Amino acid sequence: MNALESAAAARLGFFVKHGYLDALPTSWQVKVGWMAMLPITLSESDRERKRSRRTWMGQIPVRVPLQILYNPRQLNVGTGLANGARTIVRHLLSVYHEDAFLGYDLQLLQSHPGGLEHLRREAERVAAGATIWAPYLKRLVGWPGYHAGLVTLAEAAEDFEYPDPLDLDPRFASLVGFSKFCLEMPTWPELGFYGIDLSHLASHQREGGPHVDQ
Repeated sequence: MNALESAAAARLGFFVKHGYLDALPTSWQVKVGWMAMLPITLSESDRERKRSRRTWMGQIPVRVPLQILYNPRQLNVGTGLANGARTIVRHLLSVYHEDAFLGYDLQLLQSHPGGLEHLRREAERVAAGATIWAPYLKRLVGWPGYHAGLVTLAEAAEDFEYPDPLDLDPRFASLVGFSKFCLEMPTWPELGFYGIDLSHLASHQREGGPHVDQ
């Protein structure tokens, strides 16, 4: 099992265990699904743009370097399956998400023991101004009440209650939706496909060699 498969098994296995997924996608299926999701990951909805671009600090050339300074691992754009809870929490605190998009990251955190509690605690500190980063994070996201809203959403997600995806593509609005989409992708042949198939070769030899079906 490679690193991506191990990470996927840990994160997505949580939702298999709780009956939200029937199976785990392979690493190849996740990679194909990620390529399809990438344009969504690197963009924002019209609602997000309207809310997050209201100030100079909310403009992409200004805010992205600051977001990376606060959370350097954000520079590695991926599915989030291999990220630790701290990285995901810092991403949510520093990047504005409308509620409809938050199901994905909330489910990622839910699959980490204590992940949602960590988000609730840190978002409360920012909302209350109890951390040195609070003034900057509030200006980075540009939407009043965003961090207080994360507290409420984290508490709801503990009970498997997630935001309504509204008009967003359900395949990319939650981790479960993304995983189901990945499971629909073709998977790569197993390694045995590229080797010598001794079992079928031996069977053929026992049957007497070449023959033509009538």
